[in-house]
Amino acid sequence: MRELGHELVSLEDARETMLSLIGVIDTETCATPEAFARVLRQAVEARDLIPPFDNSAMDGYAVHAADLAPAGEENPVTLPVAFRLRAGDAATEPLGAGSAARIMTGTPLPPGAEAVVPHELTTFTDIEVTFSAPIEAGRNVRLAGGDMKPGDVPLGPGAVLGPSQLGIAATLGYAELEVSRRPRVAILSPGDELVDIGDEPGPGKIRNSNACSLRAAVLESGCEPLDLGIIPDNKPAISAAIRKAIEGGADAFVSTGGASAGDFDFIKEVISEEADPAHVFKVAMKPGKPQVFGLFDGRPFFGLPGNPAAAIVSFEVFVRPGLRKLRGCSRILPEIFEARFPFEQNYKPGRVFLLRTRVEAAPGGGYEVVRPGEQDSSFLASLARANAIVVLPSGGGPVREGETRPAFWMGGAGR
Repeated sequence: MRELGHELVSLEDARETMLSLIGVIDTETCATPEAFARVLRQAVEARDLIPPFDNSAMDGYAVHAADLAPAGEENPVTLPVAFRLRAGDAATEPLGAGSAARIMTGTPLPPGAEAVVPHELTTFTDIEVTFSAPIEAGRNVRLAGGDMKPGDVPLGPGAVLGPSQLGIAATLGYAELEVSRRPRVAILSPGDELVDIGDEPGPGKIRNSNACSLRAAVLESGCEPLDLGIIPDNKPAISAAIRKAIEGGADAFVSTGGASAGDFDFIKEVISEEADPAHVFKVAMKPGKPQVFGLFDGRPFFGLPGNPAAAIVSFEVFVRPGLRKLRGCSRILPEIFEARFPFEQNYKPGRVFLLRTRVEAAPGGGYEVVRPGEQDSSFLASLARANAIVVLPSGGGPVREGETRPAFWMGGAGR
């Protein structure tokens, strides 16, 4: 076990230690329509031209560009409509010079046609169409292979499959995909002070809100939550819950509370005694100083602080990247952007301050911090309004009006 006593370890070092010990989960085959939010573990390669043929980019008239060269407001050109084509049709004959073809969006361009004039720029009847402007060859035409060509690899291992990615796979004819198995994450709630969220707390009791928040965060991370319920605050009960979860197929664990230096912080003791390896950190961050981490039969266990806001912030900093690595994501760490302060922000020195706040698009471009609420680690109201975490260095404030600081989105916000 590694325990650092009173020494503070940086957020980056603690996270790197955790990530270095996490492997990648095994794969399975999944039907493409069912693969939303899964992580791709294969290359998706184009095997055909996409689109497979030259086609019209809009509803209109396919023409030879030379036929409209003399067209103008004072000199309109009228052409006979040789035939009509709708989506799914293919021309059975070339488009002859001096004629036009009525054509719908996505329909293959008839041989000989060079451009498409939108119907709203024409005057037409069933048998002829009039044009009042010239058009260059290639206008409003989607060329075969303009999107993808054989050998192109638009998706690779580690891609998270959202609507656009699944559309690409379907377009390329992949009915099934090799993906990461969805990790099962056990949520532990040790504490004799806890009651279920539907119960009325008695003296000294509180509702088990952290489990509810963590369950949502686990789902949002593309994993399957396994809620182990409220566990008695003692070492045998915690150990038994961990063993039972492993037998039930848990791939990872996350708990809140019991990670600090109190007399009844049994999560810390169980990890220290039973995990291999085990790490107990005092991280130079606020909120979220106490963190424990270990492996149980190779399964990562994240022991987070018990204060609600500290638990959620710690999840964003440590657990979400850890679950990304477990799932095989190509991007592990959060994307950093700069957030401007339109006001002065003070904070105390000593530890990196993770300011939970709302960030919105700034009038002049970029992003701007909306005045954050109360930052006490036990308070949830300001966290409910937040969509980002701004990283304020350990030197302390103030952050002057107009200055920027690095930030990252919480969960799926802002993406």
